[in-house]
Formats: sequence, structure tokens, C-alpha cells
Amino acid sequence: MPAGYEFQIDHRIIHGAAWDHVTLDDLERYMVEASQLPGDLRGAVEYLDLSEVITLQVSMVGALQLAPWYESLIDRGIRGSVIFAPDEEVYEIAETIIATCAQMGGGLPDGYRLTSTPVALTNVHHFLKQGPTLEALACHAQVA
Repeated sequence: MPAGYEFQIDHRIIHGAAWDHVTLDDLERYMVEASQLPGDLRGAVEYLDLSEVITLQVSMVGALQLAPWYESLIDRGIRGSVIFAPDEEVYEIAETIIATCAQMGGGLPDGYRLTSTPVALTNVHHFLKQGPTLEALACHAQVA
């Protein structure tokens, strides 16, 4: 399975990673398992590392299938999500997933943040609270 996770209790981080050729099924499996983590997730943040992904095969319709799993994480108390995607094509697909999940589920309390540079696990909460990255603002400006 080219997607997995671990829960960093010390930092209240759900640290997910995906690698190789990642499909919608892989991400759904990851989201199902993450949404069923035992214990209290209040205040936790997801950090999803897509740096080892060769291809991310998720369409707009596929992104709609992921939205309910983010809703279940919101119900469990997760605050936000930081996604590290250095590859341009993977970054764009991650952007579609984020936009779809935010529209369908109303978004996470602290929001989503997409970046093409890695973030240390100890800094994920701080990074999320800083707001959108310059690259996200530039991309949004190009679309508008």
C-alpha cells in the first residue's frame, strides 16, 4: 500500500506519507485508517508528505469521495492539514483535493495549507497558523 501514517502524540500530528504511484483507493484507505485512530484527536493536525509520489491518480470525482473522510476527522477534533507536495503535477492535484474537501465539508477549523517545501513535524502547527503560502497566493492570482 503506497500510503501510510503514524500518530505523533508528542506533537499532536497525524503524519501521513504516500509514495510511488498513488491511487484514490490508496488515499481512501489512508483516510479510513486515520479517521479511526484511537484516542482523542482534538487539536491534532495532519501532515501529509507527498514528496515520494511519482503519480497521484485522483480526479475531481475522486476528490469528492475523500471529503467525507475529512469530515470524520473534523468530527474527531482535527484542526487542520498541511500537505507537502514538491512535484508540480502532484501539487496541482493536491490543490484540487483541498478545494473539493473544503467546499464539501466546510473546511478544517485551522484550514488547509499546501507547500512545496518540507515542514519539520515540530513546526507543523505553527506553519498552519501562518496562513497561505506565497506560492498558493501566486497560483490563486494566476487562476483569477
